[in-house]
Amino acid sequence: LENAGRMIEDYQAALAELGENPAKDAAKAAASMHSENIHWDGTLIGNLKQRKDVEFLPTKVRRVAYRPFVAMNCYAEDQLAQRPAIHRTMFPFCPKKDRNRAICVPGVGSTKPFSALMVDTMPDLELISKCQCFPRYRFEAAEPHRDDLFAGPPSSVDLRRVDNISDDALARFRDRYGDPGIRRDDVFDYVYGVLHAPDFRTAFPNALAKELARIPMAEDFRAFAEAGRKLGDLHVSYDTCPEFPLGLEHSCEGPLAPQHLRLGGKPMRFAGKRGETDRSVLVVNDHVRLTGIPDEAHAYVVNGRTPLEWFIDRYRVTVDKKSGILNDANAWFEKPEDLIAAIRRIVHLSVETARLVRRLPPSLQKSRE
Repeated sequence: LENAGRMIEDYQAALAELGENPAKDAAKAAASMHSENIHWDGTLIGNLKQRKDVEFLPTKVRRVAYRPFVAMNCYAEDQLAQRPAIHRTMFPFCPKKDRNRAICVPGVGSTKPFSALMVDTMPDLELISKCQCFPRYRFEAAEPHRDDLFAGPPSSVDLRRVDNISDDALARFRDRYGDPGIRRDDVFDYVYGVLHAPDFRTAFPNALAKELARIPMAEDFRAFAEAGRKLGDLHVSYDTCPEFPLGLEHSCEGPLAPQHLRLGGKPMRFAGKRGETDRSVLVVNDHVRLTGIPDEAHAYVVNGRTPLEWFIDRYRVTVDKKSGILNDANAWFEKPEDLIAAIRRIVHLSVETARLVRRLPPSLQKSRE
């Protein structure tokens, strides 16, 4: 909120500098005079040139999926974002009854191995490399033929929810498996399950790197639909799932105190002597380390890293050199011991995902449709 407030103050100051009848290059000049807390790109200068105002509202802060299993707060303001309408069709500000999910896969230009991740909130472009999203539902304006070119984005009450599983797709699955009980949610879960199938990923590595995945009709629909449902539930609830029973060791004199559980200036790391790495032990700080991390916790990789590696990378204490903004992951927890609980949950997620994937049946047994 503080960062967004300073950014909007710069924008409004540039807007005031612009005046009522600005010259041709006045917007660029005004932007350059007020750039301490704002990065001016072409889209934002265009908004300034058109004299679009921006109002600071604390209610615009949203929790977004920044990196795999790492959430961040984002000030969601259309005038300050590029192509916001794309996100608005998937995750608008709407009542809880219209919550949505989306399957994210790599986009064009990605150099990372193929992976898929389900989210229930707005994702960052690099959540999955060059992220492409396929939502369960999409949201459209209730009056799509409105001719008012100057109208703002529709509010949640103006939107209608559209099912992204078409009648034709549902009919095809029901006919293929002879099962009229297949629901649209089952199809969505089935797709997520198949995208995790090891034989599917190894069969088409080049195609998956260059084009959208073509989903095969596996022999066992229900196995993949059930696995996809469990994987989806696990991946969107990573911060509330069960904790893996890791051991906790400390080098403190006397009992462990809350201050001993805080992240310090050094990032977390796996233990080991020089030239060696013990990936069963995580050094949290100079006082605490977690033991008993199983090999299965390192088997599940998403967007080039394991969930635990993403956690280590993002949960740190850093200061941005340009802006001086402090990013202190200790402030993300109500209590210092919640950090340990979060790590244990990430390990549980990794182990359980590896177990579910390992038990998947063949996806390409008879057909590669």
